[in-house]
Amino acid sequence: MMRPRVTILAVLLFAAAAAAAPNDFGGAPAAGAAPPDEVLLTDGTLLKGRILEEFADRIVFETAALGRMEIARSSIVRLARGVERQGALTDPDYNSLMFCPTPATLAKGDSYFRDFELFFLNYGASLSDAVNLSVGTLFPVSSEVLMISLGGKLRLLDRETQPVGLALTGSYTRLEEVQFGAVGVVAGVGDRRRSLNLAVNQTFDDDGDTELAFILGGDVQSSRRGKIFVEYMSSASLLADEHDDLEGFINLGVRLFGDSHSFSLSGFRPLVGDGGSFVAFPMLMYSTHW
Repeated sequence: MMRPRVTILAVLLFAAAAAAAPNDFGGAPAAGAAPPDEVLLTDGTLLKGRILEEFADRIVFETAALGRMEIARSSIVRLARGVERQGALTDPDYNSLMFCPTPATLAKGDSYFRDFELFFLNYGASLSDAVNLSVGTLFPVSSEVLMISLGGKLRLLDRETQPVGLALTGSYTRLEEVQFGAVGVVAGVGDRRRSLNLAVNQTFDDDGDTELAFILGGDVQSSRRGKIFVEYMSSASLLADEHDDLEGFINLGVRLFGDSHSFSLSGFRPLVGDGGSFVAFPMLMYSTHW
């Protein structure tokens, strides 16, 4: 039991350190850090700093010398993101790890489709920069097994502009005659390249049973097209009746991605007192964004 815990704590601490590292908005970047974003204006001024937000008619930019400012797109000749100049891509699934959500939401008008374990299908769309909705179902392998799942996220604080990001989440699922769901809050620090997140949920079902559960997850971009991520989930009522010694779950994996596609592969392991020779269940997730 100690070895998985030591591994997950080490990776999460690394993710936390990476997420909390200060950004240098002026001058040369620190060794190993991403170069600053650049904005070239129509009057020839070249600004180096960080893009905080983007809108159809303007961007919000921050530099060490000038601070936070709004720049009209009509005044911009060229906009170059530091990570893109470095050759690294941005994870399109920055709004979640595998099981753990982040406080980030997709930009208004963005949509995605996810296929989890080739069995669970999920579609999501962003109504605004701060409101994301999703709907899920099972692959129709049988007319006797029907499921519909609805979910939503409301971003309260943007992790890109605030010290800590914060969002409210909710979900409802009906599987045949069984109904269950959860309401919760997710907090996190970091950005699209690395983050540390904590989701706390109050679960409920149609029998009136409730449980407080949480997921702790971190990710770090380890290459220009890849990330590693790790998640810890507290013990849930799903298996508690069968395994009184269940102490939660860990999920450790990698994600490979392009501009709009990503593929995640992980090992999912219940933490029980007598694990024997069991290692982990394989978990797969594919997503595409547009």
